[in-house]
Amino acid sequence: MALFGRERCLDVATAAITAAMSAGATSAEALLMTEDSGLTRYAHNVIHQNVAERNAELRVRAVIGKRVAVSSGNQLDPRAVREVAERAVSIARHSEEDPSFAGLPQPSSLPYHDQTTLYESTVEVDAAERARVVGEIVALLNSVGAQGFGVVTNATSESTVLNSQGVHAYQPYTDGWLSLVARRNEGSGYASLAHRDWSELDHESLALRALSKTTPGERHTLPPGTYTVVLEEDAVWEMLEFLSLGSLNGLTYLEGRSLYNGQLGEKRYPEHISLRDDPFDTRGANVSFDFEGVPKAPLTLIERGVVRHVVYDTQTGARQGLASTGHALPAPNVYGPMPLNLMLEPGTKSRRDLIRSVRHGLLISRFHYVNEIDPSTTMLTGMTRDGTFLIEDGELAQPVREVRWVDSIDGILQRTLDVGDTVRLVSDGAGYGTRFLTGSLVPPLLVEGFQVSGTAEGPGTEAR
Repeated sequence: MALFGRERCLDVATAAITAAMSAGATSAEALLMTEDSGLTRYAHNVIHQNVAERNAELRVRAVIGKRVAVSSGNQLDPRAVREVAERAVSIARHSEEDPSFAGLPQPSSLPYHDQTTLYESTVEVDAAERARVVGEIVALLNSVGAQGFGVVTNATSESTVLNSQGVHAYQPYTDGWLSLVARRNEGSGYASLAHRDWSELDHESLALRALSKTTPGERHTLPPGTYTVVLEEDAVWEMLEFLSLGSLNGLTYLEGRSLYNGQLGEKRYPEHISLRDDPFDTRGANVSFDFEGVPKAPLTLIERGVVRHVVYDTQTGARQGLASTGHALPAPNVYGPMPLNLMLEPGTKSRRDLIRSVRHGLLISRFHYVNEIDPSTTMLTGMTRDGTFLIEDGELAQPVREVRWVDSIDGILQRTLDVGDTVRLVSDGAGYGTRFLTGSLVPPLLVEGFQVSGTAEGPGTEAR
């Protein structure tokens, strides 16, 4: 897989800035995201799809005073680049003024962190390598009479940000991501792996982890009630995604929609809950700068139960009289700033220890079809999926029919009794308009009082 290359990316971004300024912009920003990716999909233990994409997206943000507009395109020849820039200026000229617009970011005094985000092991992956990985996963599944459904992907991508104020940022990335739903008997199990370095993706462990959830035996129907649960990493990750977007977000905080309005500096959670955004941890989907070209740095969001910070981009930070924390998403952005490199600090107990501490409860592998009921209180509803088990006297007992649940992220964190001692990168690939991996480093959690409202099974709820 090939890079577009630093020189070409910077040339395109520079040409876009020049064209926008020539067309009458008072300032301008160019964001160029490139991608060279491949995907192999398999079902019923057979590869049924293989695709490859080489693409680029150029977004030009043009500013005329307080009028701002964004235009985009995916052709990089000089004429197309000029047209994208001129279109952004034309839209800005006819747009309403934004009185709160604080201008494009100035160059930061912070350096861009020189971290490894490009791995040759991933660059060299081709369709034959992905097919080999699928073949070895399928061979293991076939040996125990299981069916597999999943995806193997890899990508080489680049992010380039230039603006007329002097911001100048470029970084290449590689990504690998594997997912598997294994079915055997009446049970199903899910597992995923993500890393920038392909050599770190152990597809045999992926298959074994998914298979471990396909335990034979009649599935127990669980009555509604509150249960002590062990939430595995995929379930914890999904909760944190909602928390990032709804409560750790500077825009929702400014608009009074965040759970943490009036709570900064207050102790809200147990001592063993600490959450930070860490773009330098190479175990995660580390990123050096945001989509405005502002350098990233580690930021503590929750410290030993005390809520410390929410995140900002240039616009939301200015409205609070603060600098950007380096968390802008690509413009135009209606979501607000968001942390994309979360790390929930591990504890001291192994997964096995967490299970041993439960007299009567549940092991929940992951969630499905999660929706917000009340974003301001982080109240969610959803179902469990691909591996829910009864725990009796510290041991995994029989599998459980998937359940519906209603609970808040806030309440779950408040009722967290213990935290697992290892973290795993959980991701569903590229997200929130990016062309490269995002994800969080998360441990399993032991939580009391998890609210089960009924069974999840019925017409339309068993789609795989």
